[in-house]
Amino acid sequence: MLQTLERTNIFDARVLTAAHADALRALAGPGGLPLLPCLHPALEEGQIVGDYAGQDELQAAAALLPLYAEDPLPTSLRAAGYGADGQGAVLTPPILREDYTQLRHFLRLALRWATERYASYHVWAVLPLDLEHPEACDDLCAQYLSAGLTLRGMRPMVGADQMLIFSAHGLVQWRDPLRRCHLADPALPRVLERGYAAADFGWGKNGLELVLRPV
Repeated sequence: MLQTLERTNIFDARVLTAAHADALRALAGPGGLPLLPCLHPALEEGQIVGDYAGQDELQAAAALLPLYAEDPLPTSLRAAGYGADGQGAVLTPPILREDYTQLRHFLRLALRWATERYASYHVWAVLPLDLEHPEACDDLCAQYLSAGLTLRGMRPMVGADQMLIFSAHGLVQWRDPLRRCHLADPALPRVLERGYAAADFGWGKNGLELVLRPV
């Protein structure tokens, strides 16, 4: 368990076990955690991290799935060429209470945990993207980036028409030139494959944009 006091916020994150199943169901509802078909195996294998944030109820949760697993998300990620050797892990999108404000700290904790557990391998994170309503994930994307994740690609994957794929392996050393790209731009996947990474999100004249820098 990691517990710190930051201003008036208490950060109380831990790896969840079967004893936390009721708290996790209360947070996630009938749909469960995003991109995780079943809670029980993940709980029994210590693959879910949660934050109580000093409250009686669970405030946030996400799963860290090994890439060799046969769950739909790791399978889809391997098929797309990310961690094709099955080594490493993928962090599922977090589920949060409406008034939870510590997502950045929660993501950093989850990534530290992933680095310790899969020290010599790559760790990925994913975020479903609704191209018709990109503003819905704008804040989540910014939180992912501020936690040290680097956007590496966008492609159709299990669970969403388009999925943003982030890398947690090392920090990007930025250098010019910049390039701006819209989320709906069909050239965006090719640009990212050439070695560009997202520096930030912003609104341009045609809507939400990515500011890209070469890696």
